[in-house]
Amino acid sequence: MTRIHHVNVVVPPGRTDAVVPFYELLGLTRVAKPEEAPAPEGAWFDLPGGTTQVHVSERDGEKHPSQHFALAVDDLDAVVLDLRHAGHPWKPSAVLLGARRGMTADPEGNVVELVEAVGPFA
Repeated sequence: MTRIHHVNVVVPPGRTDAVVPFYELLGLTRVAKPEEAPAPEGAWFDLPGGTTQVHVSERDGEKHPSQHFALAVDDLDAVVLDLRHAGHPWKPSAVLLGARRGMTADPEGNVVELVEAVGPFA
C-alpha cells in the first residue's frame, strides 16, 4: 500500500450543494467527476497535491456514529478560525503524539478530524 486514494462521505439526496462550500473552505478543490463514475450525483474534490480525493455521494441511510476521516493541516489555528467564522462546529480533542487535533462536521453531519501537521502527522 502506498497511500489513501480517496475517502467517500455520504449526504442525503439533493444535499451536495450544501456541503461543497465546507470542503472548499478546508482547501479542497472541486474536480469534475468522470463520466464512468457510478452515479452522477455528488461531487469530487482533490486535496492539495492532487493525489488524494474526497468523494461526496448522495445516498439514503444513516451514518455510523464514529464514521469520520482525518486531514492533516499546516495551520490548525487558521483553519479553526475560518471554520468558526463560517459557522461550522469545532470540538478540540486530546493531543495525540504531540499534535493538536479536533473535530468538525460538514452541513450534513459528516465528521472530519483535523490534525496539526507535526511529528508523525507532518
